[in-house]
Amino acid sequence: MSIDPSQGAAQGPSQASSATVRGNPMRQAVRTDKAPPPLPFFEQAIICQGMVYCSGQVGVSPVTKQLVDGGVGDRTAQALNNLSAVLEAAGSSLRNVVECNVFLSDMTNFAAMNRVYDTFFERPKPCRTCVAVKELPLKTDVELKCIAHL
Repeated sequence: MSIDPSQGAAQGPSQASSATVRGNPMRQAVRTDKAPPPLPFFEQAIICQGMVYCSGQVGVSPVTKQLVDGGVGDRTAQALNNLSAVLEAAGSSLRNVVECNVFLSDMTNFAAMNRVYDTFFERPKPCRTCVAVKELPLKTDVELKCIAHL
């Protein structure tokens, strides 16, 4: 499955920079073409009062706009790479994540997701919630969102 840019998702800027931060000083939108484009209903992230609030990311390649092949571990890695790209566009990084929320379509994927997740974060690890949900976008098996400081 793929993300359909014709549904109104904005494309990345055409200049050499692949990231933009726009908005008022209290709420700045973040957008990068190094992560899949968001649908028109939300931003990839919002910067507010020194914090970066990232929208959920699934394991979609920003190049192909397709879910990556493989298992939940492969899609966890891609989702975290996408979050990393958004955080970097905001001027932050995965090292600054204070909270992460993980959504799984099946809790039997918990261990496989954790094996990959653990490789992306240093100690102290961010606070985290992991829940099973009935269904995720694009019929994927994992989605992650996070909050980080600048």
